[in-house]
Amino acid sequence: MRYIALTLGPITDTLALGRKTSEIWMASYLFSSFMKKVIAKMKQRGDATFLVPYSEDETIFQTQDDGIGMFHDRFIFQTESISIEDVQTILDAEKSALALMIAQSIKRDEKKVTAFVKSYLQSYLVESKQEYKNPTLEISKLLDSIELHTPHLEADEDYMRLFLNRDTILNSSLAKESFGIKPSFDSIEAIAAQERDSSDAPKNAQAYIAIVHADGDNLGSYIKAQQSVSEVSKRLFAFDKKATKSIQAFGALPLFVGGDDLLFFSPVINKEKKTLFSLLERLSKDYEETLQTKESTLSFGVSITYYKYPLYEALAKSREALFGVAKAYDGKNAIAVSAQKHSGQSFDFCIAKDDAAYEKFTNVVEKIVAEELELPHAIHHKLYKHKTLFENIPQEQVESTFENLFNEDMHHSKFQEGLEAVEGLFSTLGTQEQEKLFSMLSTIKLIRGDR
Repeated sequence: MRYIALTLGPITDTLALGRKTSEIWMASYLFSSFMKKVIAKMKQRGDATFLVPYSEDETIFQTQDDGIGMFHDRFIFQTESISIEDVQTILDAEKSALALMIAQSIKRDEKKVTAFVKSYLQSYLVESKQEYKNPTLEISKLLDSIELHTPHLEADEDYMRLFLNRDTILNSSLAKESFGIKPSFDSIEAIAAQERDSSDAPKNAQAYIAIVHADGDNLGSYIKAQQSVSEVSKRLFAFDKKATKSIQAFGALPLFVGGDDLLFFSPVINKEKKTLFSLLERLSKDYEETLQTKESTLSFGVSITYYKYPLYEALAKSREALFGVAKAYDGKNAIAVSAQKHSGQSFDFCIAKDDAAYEKFTNVVEKIVAEELELPHAIHHKLYKHKTLFENIPQEQVESTFENLFNEDMHHSKFQEGLEAVEGLFSTLGTQEQEKLFSMLSTIKLIRGDR
């Protein structure tokens, strides 16, 4: 018995080439589509038992898949008769097929494009005949150690950048096959502004787009505790299908949904006046219910930017928020938010989803959007002005000090409930977490449309 594994790239560098929704989609989808075709051919050999990804549901190999990438950048399978050379032959054939599609799309010389694609698309195979207690985890560590970057290529033109052009993509055979027709994609502005025609809609909030990366926490520990690795893959596949429905129902655009990894574009507020945070809560529940565990959780990296902000930079902010902040947060199970306003002002915070302060924060956000409570417009400025005062008082005096700062008649009538909610959030966070509070209040201000 031998194990053969593959890791594929460079996905992150290719995503950075996209400037429009459709271009980011294709940058991600072409890797998923490539993996789908390779795995389908491997399964036709009849002696490939895949540990990762789950591949027993034949519907995922249909050509028409509504453009949703569900195949990760790696696979691991066990076999008795398939050699690493056999896999390489399939990879070479699929690289040639991809190059032909790109050459036809951009109307360039097929031989030159093929040479470019075979160098650009980085695929590393690993073969092992060792006995493993948990092959999925141990072989994954080998794959993790392989860094995939865009190579320096000697070519007449950057054929990948030429291909990742909106008009070229939409007319490509790959796009038409995946959707069944020539596809169309909402612009970033359209995704952000789902209620633009509504007179009571918070117009400013609808000029902002959220880009979200998600990744499972402690998945390795969860896998170790399971008797069947194939059952874990099956549950992750079920989660992917459920997550796709949740993302689309919210009005967001799923770009990649594979295993425990998610990437999607989302409005900050949707048509039902629910905020992005309600979607993150829904996805967290989908994950917990499908994997039937609380040991492994989902962490999120969220960038919120003005719809004209460079898309590739917003994408990078989201990725850094996840892998540089949320995944490094004590206990993980966190949401890291990085927001930049049109004015240039930026703010960020990270908080665990099981933190009592997070529940209070989301409660305030949702109630404000539902217009069930209001806050004074400059509340965060007033609190910031008294930052030093709060830093030097005992925690038990926060409530009374807060009440003394907001003691006008209007505060006791129009803003009473809202102020109590913010004071509760402040008290739960603690006086040493004021910067986090200010960032949360700035996020609330952005979401409520600067009303």
